[in-house]
Amino acid sequence: MKKILIPIEETQRSLKALPYVKKHYSPEEAELVIMMVDERLGYKVKSDIEAAVIKELDDKLELVAAELEGYKVTKLSAVGKPGVRITRAVRETGCDLIVMTKSSKEDTLNSIGTTAEYVINNAPCDVLIVSEQAEARNEYRGLVYKTARGTVNLRGQLGDKQSECLLPSVNQDCIYHINVTVGKVRFFHTAYNPDTRNWDLPPQPGQEVTLDIAAGEAKDILVKADSNDGKADRIRIVNRDMRKEAVFDFRISAAPDNHEEAVAHRGEEKTPFERRATLEVPRTGVPEDFEAPEVPDFVAEARAEFAALEKEVADAAQAAVDAVSTSESD
Repeated sequence: MKKILIPIEETQRSLKALPYVKKHYSPEEAELVIMMVDERLGYKVKSDIEAAVIKELDDKLELVAAELEGYKVTKLSAVGKPGVRITRAVRETGCDLIVMTKSSKEDTLNSIGTTAEYVINNAPCDVLIVSEQAEARNEYRGLVYKTARGTVNLRGQLGDKQSECLLPSVNQDCIYHINVTVGKVRFFHTAYNPDTRNWDLPPQPGQEVTLDIAAGEAKDILVKADSNDGKADRIRIVNRDMRKEAVFDFRISAAPDNHEEAVAHRGEEKTPFERRATLEVPRTGVPEDFEAPEVPDFVAEARAEFAALEKEVADAAQAAVDAVSTSESD
C-alpha cells in the first residue's frame, strides 16, 4: 500500500491534488497524509500562539478529511517554511509519494512555485505534480452573470456548489460597485493572453488585479475597456473560504470622463484602482467562446451623480469663503 503525502492550502488550486489521488488510488491502495503549513509564523514563536495556529489548521484539515471518506487519513499541521516542513514530514511519516500542484498561488499560472521547486529538489521520495492543463479549457463551472446588477451567493471551496462567478465584461470604461454583506471575496481582473489562450495577463496599468473585500465593505473599482485578440478582459469573484459562504451585491455603471478629477476634489484617500496594481492572476477555466453581452449605458446616470457631487463641493467651498469674509469684516 502506498503512503501519499498531500500538501494543501486554503485555496481551490491546491485542493486539485485531492481529486487526482481519489481518481488514481482507491482506499485499498493508498493511505493518505494531508498537511497544511502556516508560513506566516517563524520557527521561534510563543507556544500559545503556535498552539492557536495549529488548532486552526487542524480544524481546516478536518473539513478536508471529510471529503476523503473510506481512506485512512493522517492529518499534519505545522508552522514555518512549507518546503522544509513538507520534506521533513516525508521522513517522519514514511511516505513514498508526494502529490501536489505546482503552486497554490493564483499568480503563478505558467511557472512552478518556490515551495514545489524546493520539494522536488529535496524530497527523499517521488514527487508528482498534478497537471492543470488537462482541464484548462473545460467548461467554466462557476456562476456566470449577464446583467448589470445582482446579488450573488458563493459557497465555500469544499461545498458541492459554485464558489466563484464571472461578472459581465464591458467594452467601455466602467465602475464595478461591489458590496459584500457576508463573508469575504477576492476580486480578479485579468486580460486575455493569445500565447496561452487563457486570461492570465494583468490588465492595463493603473487598475486593480486583485482586491480582497470583506463583509461590511463596499468598493468602487474602475475597469478600463480593453481587449486582446478580440477577447475582452475578465472580471471574476471568488470565495476563498473553505466552508463559509459569501454574499455580495454588484452593480456596473459607466465611468464618466472626469472620474479621477472628482475623486481628487473629494479629498478622499485614493481608491483601489488608483493604487499600484499587484501581479496576481486567477486560474484558468474560462471558455474561449464566453462573451457576456454589454451592459446598458449608464453614462447619463453616472454623470448626473458626479455633477451633483461637484455642485456639493463647489457649494461647500463657497460657504467657506463667505464665512472667512464675514469674520474678516467683523
